[in-house]
Amino acid sequence: MALNWENYMSIHQDQTATPLISPLVAYLGGVSSWFASLGLQFVLVPTLAIITLKTSASELAIVQMMFSLPQLFLLLYAGSVADKSNSRLVLMLIHLLAAMPVAALGWLVYFNALSYWHLIFFAISMGIISAFSSPTRDGILTRVTSRNIQSAVMMALVTQFIAQLSGFVLAGLAAPIAGPWALLALQFIAIIFGLFAAFFLPSLPAIKHETSIGDPGHVQDRGWRTGYHIVAESDRLYPVVLSTISVGVFFIGIFMVALPLIVRNVFGGGQLEIAIMNVCFWGGTIFTTLVMLNRRPIRRRGRAMTLALVVGSISLICVGFAPSFTAVCIFVTCWGLAAGVNMAMSRTIVQIEAPVQAKARVMALYNLGFLGAAPMGAMITGFVSEWVGAQTASIIFAVCMLCVTAWLSIFTPVLKIDRHEDEA
Repeated sequence: MALNWENYMSIHQDQTATPLISPLVAYLGGVSSWFASLGLQFVLVPTLAIITLKTSASELAIVQMMFSLPQLFLLLYAGSVADKSNSRLVLMLIHLLAAMPVAALGWLVYFNALSYWHLIFFAISMGIISAFSSPTRDGILTRVTSRNIQSAVMMALVTQFIAQLSGFVLAGLAAPIAGPWALLALQFIAIIFGLFAAFFLPSLPAIKHETSIGDPGHVQDRGWRTGYHIVAESDRLYPVVLSTISVGVFFIGIFMVALPLIVRNVFGGGQLEIAIMNVCFWGGTIFTTLVMLNRRPIRRRGRAMTLALVVGSISLICVGFAPSFTAVCIFVTCWGLAAGVNMAMSRTIVQIEAPVQAKARVMALYNLGFLGAAPMGAMITGFVSEWVGAQTASIIFAVCMLCVTAWLSIFTPVLKIDRHEDEA
């Protein structure tokens, strides 16, 4: 039955001369809905954990880890599924499944029945679903646009950042008025909007022919391991993936655990201050991404990415010495400015170098750095924060990131990664 429905939709789309919504617009609509829901969740989870349930730093770290841990084990498999399936149908199924735990948690919060273990189950469920969302969406970007690849990556990132920032703003406004239940209601609406956006995408079946973007040649299908072999054999891909894994361990743990604890324990802030801090970070990323979107493609992408890591590390060291919440916001904004450059350059490099028939698997390995390595970072950051304090933990992890960046600059060809002359 599903196959017949898919065939019907394909025939219908072929017969339609002009699509109701362009593929790129539908794609960006799906991106906006998903990351708006994540923005709400970034404020929702700490609010429920440390304010509603009064959890400790390590308990908050465990919850955040449970969101990211499934992605550690499932991202590569999810990339393989995305490369070998109709991506449009996969995205529709993802949004349907994501709406279920959000609705269940909303019911528990509304009736004051929430427990710590409910929050753990919610985090695990959303983590599993997110593992399939990222590689599926990243794998089809070059198939829904004919723009310059760096420009397309910039547009997707700007949409992502603005959507996530909107989620933070809505969370900051709605939570004090209506409480956490309102955040879950908004998250449910955002996810359902993504379902409708995916409906307007064209049919995107798996690519079976032997063509590639980047290095030409045959790509041997090794299942979920294909992405690993492609990255390991590419001088341009493996330094970028190594850097993202380091970012996942040393930076994301600070973002998810240390910064909310600094706001609460050091400066006496609550959910509004947590939302403001997130707005500062994502406002910085949006600004630099918009600047890059309106200029020619950057030539020395490896150097730009590396410099951004250095600036981000220094900013987080400054957070550890910040005398006030205002100073924290200033340094977090600087971190966001650098993060925008780092994410844009690294994503552009991977999108260009990954073969089209294995793009989702390569992007899954790339996302493993941001999302899959985060459980380790969140857990370690939580325990280190309890031991030495959240500000000192921020300094320690930022110094570790500086050391990793220095190693990559000296022992890998990351600084030599430039824009292709014939790049479309």
